[in-house]
Amino acid sequence: LLLLRAAALSPSAPEITEPVVLRSYASAARYVQKFGLAEAVQMLADEERLLTSQLLTDRLAGNQWSGSPTPEERTAASAALDRLNRQLAVSSNFMDGYLRSAVTLPLSHDDANATTLEDCCLALARCGLADDSDNATERMDECCKTWRQWLRDVAAGKIQLVTQSGAMRSAQS
Repeated sequence: LLLLRAAALSPSAPEITEPVVLRSYASAARYVQKFGLAEAVQMLADEERLLTSQLLTDRLAGNQWSGSPTPEERTAASAALDRLNRQLAVSSNFMDGYLRSAVTLPLSHDDANATTLEDCCLALARCGLADDSDNATERMDECCKTWRQWLRDVAAGKIQLVTQSGAMRSAQS
C-alpha cells in the first residue's frame, strides 16, 4: 500500500509529503467489509466528531467526495483512513515478529495462508483501534488473545503454515 500524506495529523506535527509505504496482511476496505462501516466510523472517530459513514466511504473510494464536505471534514476522513492503514501495518509487523521464526517473509498475497493471516491482522487491528472503554469489548479482547496464542503456536512450531500445494512451509522455503 502506498500512501501520500499531504497534511499533518496534528497541528504540532511536521508536514509529511513523501510517500509512506505500509505493508499489511489486510486492507482498510476489508476491515470495513468485515466489521461494518458503522463500527469503523466509531473506532476511527475524531475528537470533533466530524467523521461520518459517508466521509469514510468517500475517502476509501479515493477522494471521490459526494456532496460538499468542508476541508475539515475531508481532513478528518483522511486522518481516519491513515490511522486505520497504520494500525493494519502495525498489526502486520506484530504478526511478522512471530512468523519470521517459522516462515520466510514476506508471504505473497496469494499464499495458502493469506486469508487466515488477513483474519488475524483484522482482529488485531480492531483491538488496536479499540483504545478506550467506549470501543473495547470482552469478546474483542478474547478474540485477540486467541490470535496472539495462534501466533505464538506458529512461532513455536506447534502450528505449521502450508504452501498452496499443501507442503509444510518453513523458514527456509
